[in-house]
Amino acid sequence: MSKKRENPNALRGDGRLPIINVEANCLAEATHKAIVACHDYGARVETPKQQAGMSLGYDADMTIRVRNPDAEPKICRTAIYDDGRGVMQYILEMTHGIHNHWKKNPEHSEWWGYTYNERFVNQIPFILARIKHDLDKKGRITGRDYQYGTWRAEEDVVLEQDDPPCLQRGQFRFLTNLRGQIVMNYQTDWRSRDLLKAWNSNNIAQIELMRLFRDKVSAMIQQPIKLGAYIDRSSSLHHYGLYIDKDDLEKTIRMMKKTGWRKNSRRLDDYFQTSDMNRTELKRLIAAQMVAESQGHGLNQPKATLEQLGFDVSKWIYPKEWDSWPKSWDREADPRILAR
Repeated sequence: MSKKRENPNALRGDGRLPIINVEANCLAEATHKAIVACHDYGARVETPKQQAGMSLGYDADMTIRVRNPDAEPKICRTAIYDDGRGVMQYILEMTHGIHNHWKKNPEHSEWWGYTYNERFVNQIPFILARIKHDLDKKGRITGRDYQYGTWRAEEDVVLEQDDPPCLQRGQFRFLTNLRGQIVMNYQTDWRSRDLLKAWNSNNIAQIELMRLFRDKVSAMIQQPIKLGAYIDRSSSLHHYGLYIDKDDLEKTIRMMKKTGWRKNSRRLDDYFQTSDMNRTELKRLIAAQMVAESQGHGLNQPKATLEQLGFDVSKWIYPKEWDSWPKSWDREADPRILAR
């Protein structure tokens, strides 16, 4: 008797995309819960970069609310791909645009067709102007239009854009709590994300951006502002089929359920030490790497190579604004800079 072939569609369900909501107190807890929830309740479907014969991935529309985004721990060790230097570099790419020049060109076809920072940076002065206008005219900053967008249809719908921006929109919402304190919430909308190897790093950077924006608005209106919730929504948050076949995702999920999120978490400053450096030392290294790149020595050279090239990394000076609000965001709101 011949063996009955398994129906390849047996895992697909009804073809309706599920909506999953996750609540957590800190980012590490949110990451852990989201990874497990996507596995347990996500639809089985081909994920980006699917190849023939690969297992179906898990996919869902997911909204994740982090009640205290600045609370530690922020790192879910299962979900971090980069070391401490890589995480710090990504933060600076998002907040200060240190690699806005890393865009696809004839010499570097492997680079991105966009950077997040260059997509939203020119919109920040307009958001601040609207907040100030509302405070002056209405005596409050409860508007629903303090937002930026990243999608450029003329660039992102064309076939030449292989991988258009995942981050689509960011919105800042100011509410007042029962004690009369202003609380700033931050909402982001994403087109598509890799949950296991991108989500945690993405949102470490988003929370740094959230803190910078809160501090700026607080200084501008001369009132204290508390950090509220960080709310992240992805139209497609997914686990790749590749992770099932090559990384034993099922074993990882079993381990995560058994140990719980706390044992799988680390403080952000402790994670930076995976590169044997603290925040300041990592910024010195990254600044030296950027100068070395400009001199034709290649990208992201390690500390030992930089020192051989004559860089005293331990004393290298990095831009002071890397510790604070970027000066470029203080320009006047000029509509001409938005024209492309």
